[in-house]
Amino acid sequence: MKTIYLLLLVSISTFATVKNEEPKPTTSSAISGLKIVTYDSAKNGKHIYIVSDNYTKKKITFYNANGDKVFSTKTTGSAIYLSKFQKGTYTIKIEEGKQQDSKQYTIQ
Repeated sequence: MKTIYLLLLVSISTFATVKNEEPKPTTSSAISGLKIVTYDSAKNGKHIYIVSDNYTKKKITFYNANGDKVFSTKTTGSAIYLSKFQKGTYTIKIEEGKQQDSKQYTIQ
């Protein structure tokens, strides 16, 4: 009887695997409620606001299609005027505290 229990214990332990992995953080690196709001006015020209659920300072960096940095600023809800930008698609990297996100934006 003892040998049966021993065989049963050995066979169960052979099939059991234990993973010692660290738990992955549940926080996301994406910025909550991130939006690019576009305005076009006769007085100020085309400009954008980069807003999120948190009204905190953001570091904004524009990269052209070649990946070259073309513009960088820090803003808390201020307009970014696009009149000096060439037409094309840009990658906008947004950093808010320890969170970061990127968006594609096309200027026509």
